[in-house]
Amino acid sequence: MIQRPPQVALDIGCGSGGVGHALRSQFPHSQLWGCEFNAQAAAHARQHFDQVIEQDVESVDFPSLGLKQPFDLVCLFDVLEHLVNPWQLLKGLNRIIADDAHILVSLPNVSNLFLLCDALHGHWQYRNWGLLDFTHLRFFTDFDARSMFYQAGYRVIDHRTQILNAQGASIIERYKNTPFPFTLIAGEITINVTSPQHLAQLCADQNLYLITPHHHQNLSDEEQAFVTAKPSVIHAFGS
Repeated sequence: MIQRPPQVALDIGCGSGGVGHALRSQFPHSQLWGCEFNAQAAAHARQHFDQVIEQDVESVDFPSLGLKQPFDLVCLFDVLEHLVNPWQLLKGLNRIIADDAHILVSLPNVSNLFLLCDALHGHWQYRNWGLLDFTHLRFFTDFDARSMFYQAGYRVIDHRTQILNAQGASIIERYKNTPFPFTLIAGEITINVTSPQHLAQLCADQNLYLITPHHHQNLSDEEQAFVTAKPSVIHAFGS
């Protein structure tokens, strides 16, 4: 989904450096920065990045660490769903990114058909990984993700779905040549599937986005509706 070679890239939550390795292989002349809280993972990541910082990206003084120009690529893979306030992080990036920066985001898809089937049967079981990873604090459908992006100052320039489970892949294969719309029956659920994109969304485990600052310029009516929609309320309980 990367549309141009980055000059200076930042991977937030870079882990052991898998994304950095891929970026270095594809763009050997790019300057690569990473942020990672886990010291052991950060140590491994340093073999792929020019610099890895072990602190909250929102508190980092990047110029004092040697950053000479704004980031033109930021990676947020499986990060935002772990935050209490992902809107704040997205808005805060404006201080360190170029006006036309590209940001890659992956988010778990909670409109996944199999997750919905389980929920309708009373099951919402957190696990060590996957859509209901016990460390997830926020849950997004495609609509909710777009609302967050536009309200935080970004527009979506590319969107793709990723299907990681065999059941979803099987449904896509079974119905790929079926005329739309058609009725999909999954257990006790009956859904009118309106398009190939709708079918992919039902089967997807992840939504992948490429976003860029919109600066409130040249927004379509549909995009403007996301900007002006009432933002999500953050509730805090306890002292």
